[in-house]
Amino acid sequence: MQVIRGLLMGIGLLMVGCIQPGDGVDDDVNNVGGVRPEQVVVGRERWRTFLGNVTGYGFVLNVNGLVDTIYYEGGYAAFSYRDEYRDANNAINDMVEMKLCGYDDAVQRICIFNIGANGYAKNATETDLATGDSYTWLFGYDRQGYLTSLRVGGDMCTFEYEDGNLVEYTNDVETDETFFFSYSSMSSHGYMPYFHSPGYIEYDFGPILPLAYLAGLAGYPSANLPSSCERERDFEEIYWTYEYRYVFSNEGALVGLYYIQL
Repeated sequence: MQVIRGLLMGIGLLMVGCIQPGDGVDDDVNNVGGVRPEQVVVGRERWRTFLGNVTGYGFVLNVNGLVDTIYYEGGYAAFSYRDEYRDANNAINDMVEMKLCGYDDAVQRICIFNIGANGYAKNATETDLATGDSYTWLFGYDRQGYLTSLRVGGDMCTFEYEDGNLVEYTNDVETDETFFFSYSSMSSHGYMPYFHSPGYIEYDFGPILPLAYLAGLAGYPSANLPSSCERERDFEEIYWTYEYRYVFSNEGALVGLYYIQL
């Protein structure tokens, strides 16, 4: 049995039971909405404390309860919010700009999110300032506000949910992989699907998606912690099984996590 260290920046679990989902309005290019403070994942002190202790993040919120800055190893992300501007197609949008900066404060990447009627990003444009390369992100959600599809360029990921829990994640970025998650009734601590291991979606899409998720831009969290995961690589017929382990304080707070490969 191989023990795999799980307390890395790319992993995060937290208690999310009180975050409200999107308003259930189907999105299109003309719908406009604003980011809602109650949907910001790090909006409560205990969640910020957990993520700071376990994953090494640091957070600053603005006076409206929205994320102003997220600090992480190697730099930070700075957020700014602009209401009701018109894009190149003359459609009205709410915009969130995220700048990824190094320790020297130099801006390395800029990602501009257009917010849909459900309060989450419906599309985004990412620019790498070092190379000038630009990428388009397209987000799809169900009526409860869960992220169900994500497309960046020609790469596509899909997510499926049952009873509020992420049960299947398909990754077509580099290899065709599917992850199947199982749950027990032992915990009501919510799970952040875009930080999970062994899914590694944070490696597929760099820091953009995890940071957007923490800022409340990328959908409603899964309801509970998974108990296990089966990983399948279709083209090579390779399979793995993982079991999650959690560490709680005497007060019941989640303070650590790891997983083992069976």
